Amino acid sequence: WEILLYFYKQWYQRRVRAREEDVNYEVDPTDNFICCAKLDGEMSNIEVHLWNAEEQDLYVHHDILLDKYPLSLEWLSFDAGDQEELESEARVPGNYVALGCMSPQIEIWDLDIINTSEPVSLLGERIKQSKKKPRIGKKGHCDAVMSLSWNRQTQNVLASGSADCSILLWDLETATAKECLTHHSDKVQSISWHLAESSTLLSGGYDETCQVIDCRTKNCKLWKVLGDVEQVLWDVTNPFSFLAATSTGNVICMDMRQEKPLYTISAHSNEVSGIALTKLLPGLLATCSADKTVKLWNIADNKPSCLASREFPEANSLHCLAFCPDYPTMLAVGALTGGLLMWDISTNKDFRDNFNYTAGTTGS
Repeated sequence: WEILLYFYKQWYQRRVRAREEDVNYEVDPTDNFICCAKLDGEMSNIEVHLWNAEEQDLYVHHDILLDKYPLSLEWLSFDAGDQEELESEARVPGNYVALGCMSPQIEIWDLDIINTSEPVSLLGERIKQSKKKPRIGKKGHCDAVMSLSWNRQTQNVLASGSADCSILLWDLETATAKECLTHHSDKVQSISWHLAESSTLLSGGYDETCQVIDCRTKNCKLWKVLGDVEQVLWDVTNPFSFLAATSTGNVICMDMRQEKPLYTISAHSNEVSGIALTKLLPGLLATCSADKTVKLWNIADNKPSCLASREFPEANSLHCLAFCPDYPTMLAVGALTGGLLMWDISTNKDFRDNFNYTAGTTGS
Protein backbone atom coordinates (compact mmCIF):
# COMPACT_ATOMS: atom_id res chain seq x y z
CA TRP A 1 0.00 0.00 0.00
CA GLU A 2 1.67 3.20 -1.18
CA ILE A 3 0.36 5.97 1.06
CA LEU A 4 2.45 8.91 -0.05
CA LEU A 5 5.23 9.52 -2.51
CA TYR A 6 7.76 12.17 -3.44
CA PHE A 7 9.97 12.73 -6.45
CA TYR A 8 13.37 14.11 -5.54
CA LYS A 9 16.84 14.48 -6.99
CA GLN A 10 20.01 13.43 -5.21
CA TRP A 11 21.42 16.96 -5.39
CA TYR A 12 23.82 16.51 -2.51
CA GLN A 13 26.68 14.06 -2.90
CA ARG A 14 27.94 14.29 0.67
CA ARG A 15 29.90 11.09 1.05
CA VAL A 16 30.20 7.59 -0.36
CA ARG A 17 27.35 5.55 1.05
CA ALA A 18 27.67 2.22 -0.73
CA ARG A 19 30.21 -0.21 -2.10
CA GLU A 20 31.86 1.47 -5.08
CA GLU A 21 31.96 -1.74 -7.06
CA ASP A 22 28.19 -2.20 -6.81
CA VAL A 23 26.86 -0.49 -9.93
CA ASN A 24 23.25 -0.77 -8.71
CA TYR A 25 23.95 1.89 -6.10
CA GLU A 26 25.47 4.40 -8.54
CA VAL A 27 23.43 7.54 -9.20
CA ASP A 28 23.51 9.39 -12.53
CA PRO A 29 22.59 13.06 -13.05
CA THR A 30 19.57 11.94 -15.10
CA ASP A 31 18.19 9.77 -12.29
CA ASN A 32 15.14 10.74 -10.25
CA PHE A 33 14.10 9.09 -7.00
CA ILE A 34 10.58 8.35 -5.85
CA CYS A 35 10.17 7.92 -2.10
CA CYS A 36 7.18 5.80 -1.05
CA ALA A 37 5.79 4.60 2.26
CA LYS A 38 4.37 1.11 1.95
CA LEU A 39 2.36 -1.32 4.04
CA ASP A 40 2.33 -4.93 2.90
CA GLY A 41 0.47 -7.18 5.30
CA GLU A 42 2.18 -6.76 8.65
CA MET A 43 5.38 -5.32 7.16
CA SER A 44 5.95 -1.58 6.70
CA ASN A 45 8.81 0.08 4.89
CA ILE A 46 10.00 3.12 2.97
CA GLU A 47 10.94 2.27 -0.61
CA VAL A 48 13.27 4.49 -2.63
CA HIS A 49 12.66 3.82 -6.32
CA LEU A 50 15.07 4.99 -8.99
CA TRP A 51 13.57 6.16 -12.28
CA ASN A 52 15.64 7.07 -15.33
CA ALA A 53 13.84 8.72 -18.24
CA GLU A 54 16.51 8.03 -20.87
CA GLU A 55 16.73 4.31 -20.17
CA GLN A 56 13.16 3.95 -18.85
CA ASP A 57 14.47 2.14 -15.77
CA LEU A 58 12.33 1.81 -12.65
CA TYR A 59 13.42 -0.28 -9.71
CA VAL A 60 13.76 -0.21 -5.93
CA HIS A 61 17.17 1.34 -5.26
CA HIS A 62 17.03 0.68 -1.51
CA ASP A 63 14.50 0.50 1.29
CA ILE A 64 14.12 1.17 5.01
CA LEU A 65 12.30 -1.27 7.27
CA LEU A 66 9.87 0.28 9.75
CA ASP A 67 8.44 -0.99 13.01
CA LYS A 68 5.26 1.07 12.86
CA TYR A 69 2.32 1.90 10.60
CA PRO A 70 3.21 4.86 8.30
CA LEU A 71 0.71 7.67 7.67
CA SER A 72 2.62 10.60 6.16
CA LEU A 73 5.90 11.49 4.48
CA GLU A 74 7.73 14.75 3.80
CA TRP A 75 11.05 15.13 1.97
CA LEU A 76 13.50 17.72 3.30
CA SER A 77 17.13 18.67 2.69
CA PHE A 78 17.82 20.09 6.17
CA ASP A 79 20.27 18.01 8.19
CA ALA A 80 18.26 17.16 11.31
CA GLY A 81 20.85 14.86 12.82
CA ASP A 82 21.67 14.73 16.52
CA GLN A 83 22.93 18.12 17.73
CA GLU A 84 25.68 16.64 19.92
CA GLU A 85 27.12 14.72 16.98
CA LEU A 86 27.04 17.87 14.85
CA GLU A 87 28.83 20.17 17.29
CA SER A 88 32.18 19.60 15.62
CA GLU A 89 30.90 19.85 12.07
CA ALA A 90 28.44 22.04 10.18
CA ARG A 91 25.08 20.79 9.04
CA VAL A 92 25.30 19.63 5.44
CA PRO A 93 22.22 19.51 3.15
CA GLY A 94 21.15 16.05 2.10
CA ASN A 95 18.12 13.91 1.30
CA TYR A 96 15.97 13.18 4.34
CA VAL A 97 12.39 12.12 4.88
CA ALA A 98 10.17 12.89 7.86
CA LEU A 99 7.79 10.06 8.72
CA GLY A 100 4.49 10.39 10.56
CA CYS A 101 2.95 7.24 12.04
CA MET A 102 0.11 5.93 14.16
CA SER A 103 2.30 6.72 17.16
CA PRO A 104 2.76 10.39 18.16
CA GLN A 105 6.49 10.36 17.45
CA ILE A 106 7.96 11.68 14.18
CA GLU A 107 11.02 9.97 12.71
CA ILE A 108 13.52 11.57 10.32
CA TRP A 109 15.51 9.18 8.13
CA ASP A 110 18.59 9.80 5.97
CA LEU A 111 17.75 8.59 2.46
CA ASP A 112 21.39 8.79 1.36
CA ILE A 113 22.42 5.93 3.65
CA ILE A 114 22.05 2.39 2.35
CA ASN A 115 20.91 -0.26 4.86
CA THR A 116 20.24 2.24 7.63
CA SER A 117 18.53 0.88 10.72
CA GLU A 118 17.89 4.00 12.83
CA PRO A 119 16.43 7.44 12.16
CA VAL A 120 18.82 10.37 12.50
CA SER A 121 16.34 12.30 14.63
CA LEU A 122 13.16 11.78 16.66
CA LEU A 123 10.56 14.48 17.30
CA GLY A 124 8.31 13.98 20.31
CA GLU A 125 7.98 11.05 22.66
CA ARG A 126 7.04 7.52 21.69
CA ILE A 127 4.03 7.07 23.92
CA LYS A 128 0.68 5.39 23.61
CA GLN A 129 -2.19 7.46 22.32
CA SER A 130 -3.80 9.37 25.14
CA LYS A 131 -6.36 12.07 25.91
CA LYS A 132 -3.64 14.41 27.08
CA LYS A 133 -3.15 17.67 25.21
CA PRO A 134 -0.24 18.14 22.78
CA ARG A 135 2.60 20.17 24.25
CA ILE A 136 5.45 22.29 23.03
CA GLY A 137 9.01 21.25 23.91
CA LYS A 138 10.12 17.62 23.75
CA LYS A 139 6.69 16.09 24.46
CA GLY A 140 4.98 16.73 21.13
CA HIS A 141 1.77 15.13 19.90
CA CYS A 142 -0.39 12.70 21.86
CA ASP A 143 -1.99 10.94 18.87
CA ALA A 144 -1.18 9.82 15.31
CA VAL A 145 0.73 12.19 13.00
CA MET A 146 -1.39 12.46 9.84
CA SER A 147 0.37 15.22 7.89
CA LEU A 148 3.76 16.90 7.57
CA SER A 149 5.08 19.96 5.74
CA TRP A 150 8.66 21.26 5.59
CA ASN A 151 9.16 25.02 5.39
CA ARG A 152 11.43 25.66 2.39
CA GLN A 153 11.87 29.32 3.33
CA THR A 154 12.78 28.74 7.00
CA GLN A 155 14.44 25.39 6.58
CA ASN A 156 14.80 24.38 10.22
CA VAL A 157 10.98 24.41 10.63
CA LEU A 158 8.74 21.37 10.15
CA ALA A 159 4.97 21.47 10.70
CA SER A 160 3.00 18.39 11.76
CA GLY A 161 -0.77 17.85 11.83
CA SER A 162 -2.24 15.22 14.11
CA ALA A 163 -5.30 13.25 15.08
CA ASP A 164 -5.09 15.15 18.39
CA CYS A 165 -6.53 18.13 16.42
CA SER A 166 -3.35 20.20 16.72
CA ILE A 167 -0.53 21.45 14.50
CA LEU A 168 2.96 21.62 16.00
CA LEU A 169 5.81 23.72 14.60
CA TRP A 170 9.13 21.96 15.20
CA ASP A 171 12.63 23.41 15.32
CA LEU A 172 14.74 20.74 13.64
CA GLU A 173 17.95 22.11 15.12
CA THR A 174 16.82 21.39 18.68
CA ALA A 175 14.19 18.69 17.96
CA THR A 176 11.61 20.62 20.00
CA ALA A 177 8.13 21.92 19.24
CA LYS A 178 8.09 25.72 19.47
CA GLU A 179 4.42 26.41 18.72
CA CYS A 180 1.14 24.54 19.21
CA LEU A 181 -1.74 25.63 16.95
CA THR A 182 -5.22 24.51 17.95
CA HIS A 183 -7.51 26.25 15.45
CA HIS A 184 -8.96 22.94 14.17
CA SER A 185 -11.69 21.11 16.08
CA ASP A 186 -11.02 17.65 14.57
CA LYS A 187 -8.19 15.62 13.03
CA VAL A 188 -5.75 17.60 10.87
CA GLN A 189 -5.47 15.62 7.65
CA SER A 190 -3.32 17.89 5.44
CA ILE A 191 -1.00 20.90 5.85
CA SER A 192 1.08 22.95 3.43
CA TRP A 193 3.43 25.91 3.89
CA HIS A 194 2.98 28.79 1.50
CA LEU A 195 5.40 28.70 -1.42
CA ALA A 196 6.77 32.20 -0.73
CA GLU A 197 5.44 33.48 2.63
CA SER A 198 7.37 31.61 5.30
CA SER A 199 4.87 32.24 8.13
CA THR A 200 1.68 31.31 6.22
CA LEU A 201 0.37 27.79 6.75
CA LEU A 202 -2.59 26.15 4.99
CA SER A 203 -4.42 23.24 6.62
CA GLY A 204 -7.48 21.06 6.19
CA GLY A 205 -9.14 18.54 8.45
CA TYR A 206 -12.00 16.32 9.46
CA ASP A 207 -13.82 19.36 10.84
CA GLU A 208 -14.73 20.08 7.17
CA THR A 209 -12.71 23.28 7.05
CA CYS A 210 -9.75 24.74 5.22
CA GLN A 211 -7.83 27.31 7.22
CA VAL A 212 -4.95 29.69 6.54
CA ILE A 213 -3.03 30.93 9.58
CA ASP A 214 -0.24 33.47 9.99
CA CYS A 215 2.01 31.70 12.48
CA ARG A 216 3.49 34.98 13.72
CA THR A 217 0.25 36.80 14.58
CA LYS A 218 -2.01 33.70 14.88
CA ASN A 219 -4.55 35.46 12.64
CA CYS A 220 -6.60 32.76 10.93
CA LYS A 221 -9.16 32.62 8.13
CA LEU A 222 -11.59 29.73 7.72
CA TRP A 223 -13.59 28.28 4.83
CA LYS A 224 -16.28 25.66 5.41
CA VAL A 225 -16.50 22.84 2.85
CA LEU A 226 -18.75 19.83 2.32
CA GLY A 227 -16.96 16.72 3.55
CA ASP A 228 -13.62 15.94 5.17
CA VAL A 229 -10.60 17.64 3.62
CA GLU A 230 -8.28 14.96 2.20
CA GLN A 231 -5.53 17.23 0.84
CA VAL A 232 -4.71 20.92 0.50
CA LEU A 233 -2.29 22.39 -2.02
CA TRP A 234 -1.13 25.91 -2.90
CA ASP A 235 -1.63 27.00 -6.52
CA VAL A 236 1.81 27.21 -8.18
CA THR A 237 0.60 30.01 -10.51
CA ASN A 238 -1.27 32.25 -8.05
CA PRO A 239 0.13 33.07 -4.57
CA PHE A 240 -3.35 33.88 -3.24
CA SER A 241 -5.20 30.70 -4.21
CA PHE A 242 -5.17 27.08 -3.07
CA LEU A 243 -6.91 23.80 -3.85
CA ALA A 244 -8.68 21.43 -1.48
CA ALA A 245 -9.69 17.83 -2.20
CA THR A 246 -12.63 16.43 -0.23
CA SER A 247 -14.16 13.11 0.77
CA THR A 248 -17.26 13.96 -1.27
CA GLY A 249 -15.35 13.79 -4.56
CA ASN A 250 -14.90 17.53 -5.07
CA VAL A 251 -11.88 19.74 -5.71
CA ILE A 252 -12.42 23.31 -4.53
CA CYS A 253 -10.31 26.33 -5.48
CA MET A 254 -10.24 29.20 -2.98
CA ASP A 255 -8.76 32.69 -3.10
CA MET A 256 -7.74 33.61 0.45
CA ARG A 257 -8.85 37.21 -0.19
CA GLN A 258 -12.42 36.03 -0.89
CA GLU A 259 -15.13 34.22 1.05
CA LYS A 260 -16.57 32.06 -1.75
CA PRO A 261 -14.76 29.50 -3.92
CA LEU A 262 -13.42 30.50 -7.32
CA TYR A 263 -14.75 27.20 -8.63
CA THR A 264 -15.70 23.68 -7.56
CA ILE A 265 -14.96 20.57 -9.62
CA SER A 266 -17.10 17.48 -9.19
CA ALA A 267 -14.02 15.41 -9.91
CA HIS A 268 -14.71 11.82 -8.83
CA SER A 269 -17.48 9.49 -7.68
CA ASN A 270 -15.55 8.73 -4.50
CA GLU A 271 -13.19 10.67 -2.24
CA VAL A 272 -10.42 12.65 -3.96
CA SER A 273 -7.37 11.16 -2.27
CA GLY A 274 -4.67 13.05 -4.16
CA ILE A 275 -4.11 16.24 -6.16
CA ALA A 276 -0.94 17.45 -7.90
CA LEU A 277 0.30 20.47 -9.85
CA THR A 278 3.52 21.12 -11.75
CA LYS A 279 5.30 24.44 -12.30
CA LEU A 280 6.50 23.24 -15.70
CA LEU A 281 2.95 23.01 -17.08
CA PRO A 282 0.92 25.85 -15.52
CA GLY A 283 -2.80 25.13 -15.43
CA LEU A 284 -2.44 21.35 -15.37
CA LEU A 285 -4.08 19.55 -12.44
CA ALA A 286 -4.02 15.81 -11.78
CA THR A 287 -6.43 14.11 -9.38
CA CYS A 288 -6.79 10.53 -8.15
CA SER A 289 -9.45 8.76 -6.16
CA ALA A 290 -10.64 5.65 -4.42
CA ASP A 291 -12.75 5.14 -7.57
CA LYS A 292 -9.53 3.81 -9.22
CA THR A 293 -9.19 6.68 -11.72
CA VAL A 294 -6.66 9.40 -12.42
CA LYS A 295 -7.98 12.50 -14.19
CA LEU A 296 -6.23 15.41 -15.88
CA TRP A 297 -7.71 18.91 -15.81
CA ASN A 298 -6.98 22.24 -17.41
CA ILE A 299 -7.74 24.82 -14.70
CA ALA A 300 -6.33 27.88 -16.51
CA ASP A 301 -8.27 31.13 -16.03
CA ASN A 302 -10.36 29.43 -13.29
CA LYS A 303 -12.32 27.57 -15.95
CA PRO A 304 -11.68 23.89 -15.23
CA SER A 305 -12.22 21.27 -17.89
CA CYS A 306 -11.48 17.56 -17.87
CA LEU A 307 -8.92 16.52 -20.47
CA ALA A 308 -8.48 12.83 -19.80
CA SER A 309 -9.39 10.03 -17.44
CA ARG A 310 -7.58 6.75 -16.96
CA GLU A 311 -8.81 3.87 -14.87
CA PHE A 312 -6.45 1.54 -13.01
CA PRO A 313 -8.79 -1.41 -12.30
CA GLU A 314 -5.99 -3.51 -10.79
CA ALA A 315 -5.32 -0.85 -8.12
CA ASN A 316 -8.52 -1.32 -6.06
CA SER A 317 -7.99 2.23 -4.78
CA LEU A 318 -5.60 5.11 -5.50
CA HIS A 319 -4.12 7.07 -2.60
CA CYS A 320 -1.74 9.73 -3.91
CA LEU A 321 0.11 11.08 -6.93
CA ALA A 322 3.01 13.38 -7.84
CA PHE A 323 4.57 14.89 -10.97
CA CYS A 324 8.25 14.42 -11.75
CA PRO A 325 10.12 17.75 -11.26
CA ASP A 326 12.24 17.24 -14.40
CA TYR A 327 9.76 15.52 -16.75
CA PRO A 328 6.37 17.19 -16.23
CA THR A 329 4.40 14.55 -18.11
CA MET A 330 5.56 11.69 -15.90
CA LEU A 331 3.07 11.00 -13.14
CA ALA A 332 3.67 8.62 -10.23
CA VAL A 333 0.60 7.14 -8.52
CA GLY A 334 0.35 5.23 -5.24
CA ALA A 335 -2.14 2.34 -5.28
CA LEU A 336 -3.70 0.02 -2.72
CA THR A 337 -2.88 -2.97 -4.93
CA GLY A 338 0.14 -2.86 -7.21
CA GLY A 339 2.11 -0.29 -5.24
CA LEU A 340 3.81 2.34 -7.39
CA LEU A 341 2.25 2.98 -10.80
CA MET A 342 3.63 5.25 -13.53
CA TRP A 343 1.76 7.10 -16.28
CA ASP A 344 3.39 9.15 -19.03
CA ILE A 345 0.52 11.51 -19.80
CA SER A 346 2.22 12.69 -23.03
CA THR A 347 0.83 9.50 -24.58
CA ASN A 348 -2.65 11.01 -24.25
CA LYS A 349 -3.69 12.93 -27.39
CA ASP A 350 -6.26 15.13 -25.63
CA PHE A 351 -3.61 16.35 -23.21
CA ARG A 352 -1.10 17.03 -26.00
CA ASP A 353 -3.62 18.95 -28.07
CA ASN A 354 -4.94 21.02 -25.17
CA PHE A 355 -1.51 22.06 -23.89
CA ASN A 356 0.10 22.16 -27.35
CA TYR A 357 2.66 19.76 -25.92
CA THR A 358 5.43 18.00 -27.82
CA ALA A 359 8.36 16.06 -26.37
CA GLY A 360 11.03 18.37 -25.01
CA THR A 361 8.68 21.30 -24.36
CA THR A 362 7.00 22.54 -21.19
CA GLY A 363 3.69 23.47 -22.76
CA SER A 364 2.32 26.77 -24.00
